[in-house]
Amino acid sequence: MKCRLFLKWHAAGATAGSENPVRLGEWVEVRVSRTGRLASLEVEDGPAQEILAPGAFTQLSLPLNLYLGGAPSSDMYSPKMKTTASFVGCIQTIVLNNREVGILAEALGGVNVGNCGHACEARPCGDAECRPLRERFTCRCRPGVPHPCPAPDDYTPLVPPPAKSNAVTSVRYERAVPSFTGSESYLHYNDADTMKRIISYRVDINMRFRASSSSGLLLWSGRQSDPQEQRDENDDFLALGLDHGYLTLAYNLGSGEAVLRYNITRLDDDLWHRIRAVRNEQWASLVVDSGTGVSASSPGQLRQLNTDTGLYVGGAPDIVRTTGGRYAKGIVGCISDLVLDSDFSVALSSPAQATNTHSCIP
Repeated sequence: MKCRLFLKWHAAGATAGSENPVRLGEWVEVRVSRTGRLASLEVEDGPAQEILAPGAFTQLSLPLNLYLGGAPSSDMYSPKMKTTASFVGCIQTIVLNNREVGILAEALGGVNVGNCGHACEARPCGDAECRPLRERFTCRCRPGVPHPCPAPDDYTPLVPPPAKSNAVTSVRYERAVPSFTGSESYLHYNDADTMKRIISYRVDINMRFRASSSSGLLLWSGRQSDPQEQRDENDDFLALGLDHGYLTLAYNLGSGEAVLRYNITRLDDDLWHRIRAVRNEQWASLVVDSGTGVSASSPGQLRQLNTDTGLYVGGAPDIVRTTGGRYAKGIVGCISDLVLDSDFSVALSSPAQATNTHSCIP
């Protein structure tokens, strides 16, 4: 089945359509540009279709945020739009003014959005960066990667290639944003896709939360221990939470604990905040709401996190023992848009286990 793409803009409803139709279920590259009143639409290698908007105004005034794939309400669309149906399919890459946009990592929120199947989910590049390129991918080596990785320009095809009828992969829909009570309230994940991103030399955690409690656990992954035995002080773990209102990242790779505290602003104000916690071997950093970052390094020589408890979100069972006394309760609040390594959205609506959680009230 084929269809045409249309670019519609300007109050007068200026429209440009692709000259050649595109096939449903196949990747398509689209380029849109605008200079003053002149807009251009290019689809694949087809000719540019240009449209000149009427009138004398040359600037766009757009007070709303940028929405991708749809919008919260059809009332937000211009009456010039011929359809108000949302997009069904996959969007792989967006480059805006020569800057690639982190579709998941930079999103302020999302509804009914999941992961679109791609070979990069299997981490074929190891600790190098896997960059999707339609059905294929390329590996981009990072400085100091402990294992060899494919050459940066080695474009590797999927094997076997997906059938055309299955080219658009169905996604898991995430409707509810979980809220946590702070007492035996948590989500638990132990699936391979999640844990291979946690148990690694590197991890990039991006998430939104709002908290009404000054202290509480947000994320935990550690080592299991016998309740009758004393926990080894050098057991591997990674913990992200609030301590007296301040975001704190603590981790131990087996040769000493590092504690990183973001003391620039308190986050227990019951407002939504976006945080990013990055660990690259021994080095780690914290950023809150795209502000100034803080960083630290762990002692010793070990560089990889090795945990076996899975990932706990919002709290943990028997939290004092599980966290070795680092936390006495989980977070009181809501967590949404948990993204690992910029490309994997943790399905907060589909954990392996959910205990004492509820739907967040906006």
